[in-house]
Amino acid sequence: MSKIIGAVEIGTSKAKALIGEVTANGSVHVVGMATRLNDGMRKGEIVDFRKAAQAVHSALADAEKMSGTTVDEVYLAQTGSHLRGRMLRGSSSVSSSDNRVSASDLQRASEEAKRRQSEEDRTFVHHIRTPILLDGRVVQDPVGMIGSKVDLGYWSVDGDDQAIKQALHVISNYSLDVKDLIISSIASSTMMAGPDLRRAGTLVIDMGAGVTDFALYRQGFVAYTGVIPVGGDHLTGDLSMGLRILEPYAENLKIEHGKAFADPINDSDDVWIIGNKTIGDRSVPRKAITDIIHVRIVELFEIISKELEGLLDPDELKGGVLLTGGASKLPGIEQVASKVLGFTVRKANFPNGISNDLAQPENATVLGLLHYGLEDHSLPGKRNEEPESSFMGKFKKMVGLSSEL
Repeated sequence: MSKIIGAVEIGTSKAKALIGEVTANGSVHVVGMATRLNDGMRKGEIVDFRKAAQAVHSALADAEKMSGTTVDEVYLAQTGSHLRGRMLRGSSSVSSSDNRVSASDLQRASEEAKRRQSEEDRTFVHHIRTPILLDGRVVQDPVGMIGSKVDLGYWSVDGDDQAIKQALHVISNYSLDVKDLIISSIASSTMMAGPDLRRAGTLVIDMGAGVTDFALYRQGFVAYTGVIPVGGDHLTGDLSMGLRILEPYAENLKIEHGKAFADPINDSDDVWIIGNKTIGDRSVPRKAITDIIHVRIVELFEIISKELEGLLDPDELKGGVLLTGGASKLPGIEQVASKVLGFTVRKANFPNGISNDLAQPENATVLGLLHYGLEDHSLPGKRNEEPESSFMGKFKKMVGLSSEL
């Protein structure tokens, strides 16, 4: 019997629900998906619970109707500038008399790394394992190998308790459990950067409406994640203020005429704001639109570059930089990013097997939720156990939910 799983992204502009059927070979077949406008979010955080819940519940209901089935639990994306990441490390001496590493040696090192508590009013969302070292050498699975000391680390992300509670309650109010909470940058990176790219070293930047999430991979492991509270909506706001027009008109100008940098030959004409050339309509220079957008885009990539200062080593970033998310559709954005970051930048492509209607940059996170959730993230020697990234048992106690995973 096939397994049905769900994924939910509560985005700044839209709420998305996806239902997938896990086939016998472990792949996922999407059987239902729905999107609803969301007026309850700002910069990736819930500011109006009822509006956010209404958008999510409507999307879930429509996705279930489309699939002809129901889900009991979902993977939930988490974003927002309240998220913070740091590296935690632990080590353990090999305990056996013959110096062969056991699974318990790894477990002790893992527990030491994760022993550090989060600050008051904050909760760990993710412990994402980094390479394992045996006597200073990187190994994939040290269990059974001979050595004296095991070291491992986690890129650990924590978030504001209240922000996390709000997101969880949106789902629980639909009588669903949250299987796992996954930060958006990891979800979209899992979808858009395959294992080979992650091993080569890749920076994935997911440009949404309210925030921009990014994840840096080195040697196949997460080295850094971040959230910048700037997204496509800020481009719309800049155009609205700069051109003194209403935001709906600014949004249309961005979509129809927006570009990341000016073209002296093709940007010398004017465009009409409303488009019908009636009373109240007026024209603006096309170059003015581009110039306003360009300033904000440059600023965004400069912020990312500064946050990753010292981490962007060309020898460890051979996979280059990938752009995804709805705002990455902006023409010319990869050229601007490349100039600011100093690396080859390209728009990410979906892997084979994703239908054209789903293979849109704005769907990277919600599709990635399912793929990340189906991967095995446990320690070597503990395969098929509860993923190390899952903290839903703790979250359920925190928000007062009774069921156990």
